[in-house]
Amino acid sequence: MTTSLFTPAVPKNAQMTLMACLNLPETAVAAHERITEGLDTSLIKEMSAHIHMDEQQLYRMAGIDRSTYNRRIKSPEHRFSPEQSARVYVMARVITAASQLFGGNTTRMTEWLNKPAKALSGKTPAELLSTPAGAEAVMTLIGRLEYGVIT
Repeated sequence: MTTSLFTPAVPKNAQMTLMACLNLPETAVAAHERITEGLDTSLIKEMSAHIHMDEQQLYRMAGIDRSTYNRRIKSPEHRFSPEQSARVYVMARVITAASQLFGGNTTRMTEWLNKPAKALSGKTPAELLSTPAGAEAVMTLIGRLEYGVIT
């Protein structure tokens, strides 16, 4: 079984996407290279500022606990491990897609991420982002909503 993430078809408006604002690559090979190097820990703080979400909620959504996050911030490299980087990257992709779904309205996007969804077995999209399967389920739901498929 092959896994592919949904890429939103909503046209990008004049605003830069979150991925572009964070200088994250949108192609798979470039993303792979950045992830294996380890993403900079400042991405969580930058993401928090761009979408007006709490920093703590973001690192938790990526499946990173507080002590690990604080240790990574204080480390000389200021980098996440490749595994953590992959989760942060996928979270950024999902948040970008959700933001595009709601026309860049970060308030509506944040509400949606934190609201239980029937299509996700009553879980919130935010709860599922710490695993690849959960993130894929959220991206699939975003795609269905974008195309008006009742779920």
